[in-house]
Amino acid sequence: MHHGSCTSKDGAFSFANTVPGVFENAKNADGFVEITPLKPSHRVRIQANICEDCRTIVFDYSA
Repeated sequence: MHHGSCTSKDGAFSFANTVPGVFENAKNADGFVEITPLKPSHRVRIQANICEDCRTIVFDYSA
């Protein structure tokens, strides 16, 4: 496992149990968790660890 970061061009990272459709609000998806808020034209970096053998990325966030 090695240390790095995940990035987003629009500032938004989120998690949900299902992927919402194109015309659905992601915040209404089952199990939605906002990790970072949407900020147009704002890059966000989250420190993370990645294991390329098991294809897993692990990161911490503050809710």
